[in-house]
Amino acid sequence: MNERRVRLIFATVLLVALYFDLRFVIYGLIALSLLHGLLPSRFIPPAMRAGSRRPGSPEPGGARINIEAERGLSVLVAVTLFCGSVLFTSSLWELPWFVGFTLFGAGLSGVCPMVICLRRIGLK
Repeated sequence: MNERRVRLIFATVLLVALYFDLRFVIYGLIALSLLHGLLPSRFIPPAMRAGSRRPGSPEPGGARINIEAERGLSVLVAVTLFCGSVLFTSSLWELPWFVGFTLFGAGLSGVCPMVICLRRIGLK
């Protein structure tokens, strides 16, 4: 399964869980995203690894920070969902929705603006 499908499935499950207020599903998605971002790649199934390079992406030796941009995105999504769904539920309720719709758009188009930004700041 490629990154595009993973983002689309993750975003769809997240948006359905937000709509029906399924907290346990949202907490599970936070844990899954955090584990995907923090675990070494040998613990992640090959279908979920973000090892495919696109044309125009920087060489692995040229990255300033030795972390894959997809892993950085997973950690960023987990932290954003945690802040919006657990810590500040009344004031930042729209933050998880923004993450869900952004990932859904990235899954449909294949272009994720956050991954592009993370690669520009130096992640692989």
